[in-house]
Amino acid sequence: MKSYKLALSAFLIFLASALIGSSAFAADPATYIFTKGEFKSCGPDIPGCETTVLMGDPATGAFQIMYRMKKGFEFVKHWHAASESLVMVKGTVILNTDGGKEQTLKSGDYVHIPANLVHWGVCPEECVFYIYVDGANTFNVVEK
Repeated sequence: MKSYKLALSAFLIFLASALIGSSAFAADPATYIFTKGEFKSCGPDIPGCETTVLMGDPATGAFQIMYRMKKGFEFVKHWHAASESLVMVKGTVILNTDGGKEQTLKSGDYVHIPANLVHWGVCPEECVFYIYVDGANTFNVVEK
């Protein structure tokens, strides 16, 4: 009985070390993106907004993106069909949501905006933020 427990313990230690060791080797290399010089205009109809897609394809599915907005940039009331997770990188954004209260986010702050939630805001100073979107890009303006 003692040798059985010893053999079982040895096997479990071997199995655990094999699993831990195999997970130390990733299938893909790390992806590095240096954003300096990578920001491009959000479009001629959106002055003061620049963006760079980090990963994924906004037209077809989940993606990661960074935005840089000039001081005073205002986000109109809008909603998306996918959820957004936003992390402030630089500056400040004042954000509002339907049914919520005004919130001020600064560098390092995080907000999760569920799909279909109407939101809007302003950057009282230049702001940069990272967003992960869990589906294709949609931007649905709420009519005034």
